[in-house]
Amino acid sequence: MASSRADQDMSKRLSPIWRRILSWVFLILFCLAVPVALVTGWARLTVVNENVYVKTVGAAADDPQVQLGISRAVATRVEARLAGDNPSATEALQSRVVAEALGEVTRSVVASEKFHQTWEEANRKAHSFLASELREGPGQPVTLDFSPLLDDIQAQVAAADIDVPPDLDLDLDAEALQIEVLDAETADRVRRGLMRLDLAFTTALAVALLSLILSVGLAIDRLAAIGRAGFGLAIAMVGLMALMLVTQGWLTGRAGADGGVAVDAILDAISQGLRVSTVALALLGLLMAGLCAGLRALRGSPTRRTVVEG
Repeated sequence: MASSRADQDMSKRLSPIWRRILSWVFLILFCLAVPVALVTGWARLTVVNENVYVKTVGAAADDPQVQLGISRAVATRVEARLAGDNPSATEALQSRVVAEALGEVTRSVVASEKFHQTWEEANRKAHSFLASELREGPGQPVTLDFSPLLDDIQAQVAAADIDVPPDLDLDLDAEALQIEVLDAETADRVRRGLMRLDLAFTTALAVALLSLILSVGLAIDRLAAIGRAGFGLAIAMVGLMALMLVTQGWLTGRAGADGGVAVDAILDAISQGLRVSTVALALLGLLMAGLCAGLRALRGSPTRRTVVEG
């Protein structure tokens, strides 16, 4: 038995170097392809499907931060309109006071049940405009249209009897309730990505599976190779989580002050399943790496070797 193990160790030392190099190359490819396959697969199930998308983001309508963000966005737009291009200090102060009062009124409206319905319908229209192949889609920004709330806001403004100075014209219209969430450039990038989604998913999944098989198959110690794959999977998932945070921050920043809160809430809602899957795969990779390390230690322990030889 000792001779057999010595022969095995000698075989490892004399194994072709190209097998070791290729095993590591395919391991790296596996670690790069798995996050791509996971993200594109999640996007195919969640982002592309309109009904699933709308149902997923619907819960964000009850988020107080979303309601506050929408009311602030409307108040900010009204304040800019009231103040004009070159307002005096007095006009700027009056505009801000009126806008703050309007923001309180708007907040009561966005806390109603009608806002929940309007939120879902606005996201449905935005999704159709972004994901469909309409000719007017490319080159256009994506907005959330809350104009169905205009009558309710106007009624609340009249009931609240907001004190508006005579020289200021508080004239609400549908445009003030249309909040841009993706500018034209970012929207076109998303459209191009959605068009290539199926190809990216199929390619990434095939590369991930083939690379894993080849990495383990070319390795001399396949148990160690499986352990390395598990550890690499965990590292890849950690990197994916970091990339998700960076991407969400970038998209929120691109949306600007008006649509940033809405974009952040939407991304939080639709990426919840992706975050859970990422954490689960990271833990699975660590568990696989730990089990393989334990089995290798058990296989090479002096106690087990003595028992086998005896």
